[in-house]
Amino acid sequence: FNRSDRFQRAAKSFSETLILRCLDTPDGKDCTATFTFERGRCVRHTYAEADAPSAMRRQPFDKGQALARSTAPYELWVRLDRGEINVAQALVSPSYQVEGSKLKIMRHVGVLTAMNAVVAGIPKSY
Repeated sequence: FNRSDRFQRAAKSFSETLILRCLDTPDGKDCTATFTFERGRCVRHTYAEADAPSAMRRQPFDKGQALARSTAPYELWVRLDRGEINVAQALVSPSYQVEGSKLKIMRHVGVLTAMNAVVAGIPKSY
């Protein structure tokens, strides 16, 4: 994110933490990635995984620790990454759970879209 001009323009005043959870990966895992941004710069990133179904599915969301926590099955994350659906479509999908203030999240949809573009541009195999 820090090397993307597009993301930096979209997120220049963004200082929040986002938690992304992916459930039921092809290798039988649940995983969580947490990103903390200060004025658009990613200053902290953590990643954890556990055998699915994992205890992380039952962990409560703390609004004081993050702007949002998004949880979706692996297949939906792949569709988002491939550009088959956009961030707005993911947000209204019944398979995509978002916790946090919807108003605050929608205020930052440009940042989320730019974040998705960065991730989608990273070469990977599914």
